[in-house]
Amino acid sequence: MVALVVSRRRDRIVSRLEARENRGVLRGVGRRSEEGRDARGARSAAALLLAAAAAAALPGPARGDDAALGAAIRTALPDASPDLVEGLLADKVVLLPSRDDDAHGVRALVLFARPKDRVMQFLLQTARQDEYRPELARIERVEHFEDGDVDEQEMKIMLVRVHYRLRYHYDPAASRLSWALDPRFDNELEHIDGFWELHALDADHSLARFGTHVDVGAGLPTFLQDIATRKNVPQTLERCRRWIDSDGRYRP
Repeated sequence: MVALVVSRRRDRIVSRLEARENRGVLRGVGRRSEEGRDARGARSAAALLLAAAAAAALPGPARGDDAALGAAIRTALPDASPDLVEGLLADKVVLLPSRDDDAHGVRALVLFARPKDRVMQFLLQTARQDEYRPELARIERVEHFEDGDVDEQEMKIMLVRVHYRLRYHYDPAASRLSWALDPRFDNELEHIDGFWELHALDADHSLARFGTHVDVGAGLPTFLQDIATRKNVPQTLERCRRWIDSDGRYRP
């Protein structure tokens, strides 16, 4: 009987000791958990502050510079819709609707981050087009005139290669560069003409009007016409913009 009482007392003592130990462990875990939450909270707060500082340092689309540039675009294009202006600011190249009487034509607006004279300086270097137009297998200046050059080009359209010569005309008074097929050459395309027309927006930006009409002719498959115009031209305009904005360093 005495042994039984002693055993029960021992069990109660052990139980109380285990309970106190468990409470201590739980308190320790709680303290560590709170300390961990505090540390994580401090790290999160620091990360948010760094992110906010970095975001503040980046130019945003609604900053004053873009607002001034948008106003300059609206002055140059008084009939432009707000969507058109926003598209130019965001995408830099905007295709315009084709005329009903010009199924083979493409018209566009291009926003350059370079002064007007600088942009024209690069556009006049027509024999350098192969630096941003990989579809040109060969290009060579064959004649030079006071108002422009004659270039012979070999263009790849899928597996077909076509040869032709373009005569360029530069009108400095209108800030306009135009081109057309040289009729003296046996061109393998039916028709090409086009133009660039530049307008200064501010000291660092220029707006360009672009237009071209390409007709591959009846001697080539019809699907090549779409590749030569609506597929190739928009990509070429974007590459040209990047080439000029990089001062000729960009390569596709």
